[in-house]
Amino acid sequence: EFLYEVPYRTLYTEKAINVITCGRSAAAEGYAWDVLRVIPPAILTGQAAGIAAAMTDDFTTLDVKALQKALVQHGVVLHEKDLPEG
Repeated sequence: EFLYEVPYRTLYTEKAINVITCGRSAAAEGYAWDVLRVIPPAILTGQAAGIAAAMTDDFTTLDVKALQKALVQHGVVLHEKDLPEG
């Protein structure tokens, strides 16, 4: 079981401050692209993008800590150290 942390900055660009993406269209290269394009990470980045969209219309100024808090409240594990034992 692996947990990959996906930085918020992979979901938007400063060239289009009101556009956010997820899954295969998120910014990645090399092995990270291989990991990001499959269904589980696509689902989680979609959840993050959806919550971010509910929080702001300028993704460059979003409070990432507030987004992380909302994700955790919805049951998303952000860090490997937070995985349940077993």
